[in-house]
Amino acid sequence: MSKLNDLPESAVGPSAVELSAVEPHDAPWPEDTAPTGDAAVDSSLERLADIPTVPVAEHSAMYAEIHDSLLAALDAEER
Repeated sequence: MSKLNDLPESAVGPSAVELSAVEPHDAPWPEDTAPTGDAAVDSSLERLADIPTVPVAEHSAMYAEIHDSLLAALDAEER
C-alpha cells in the first residue's frame, strides 16, 4: 500500500530555496471594475479597490467578506 504523499520531491512543489528566489510582481492594480448592472454585486466588487491599501495579513478576511456578500447577492430573490 502506498502512502498519501508518496510522490517524488519534484512533484510536491517548489522548495524553500526556489520560493525565496521568486521576485514579487509589480503589475499595477486595476483602477476600477466594470459595472455589472447589479447594484449588490457592484457594491461588493467596489470593495476590491481597497485591497492595495490594506495590510496583506488582512487580505484573506477581506476576500472572504467580499465572497460572502457576492453569495448573498446571488442568493437574493428578485423583487
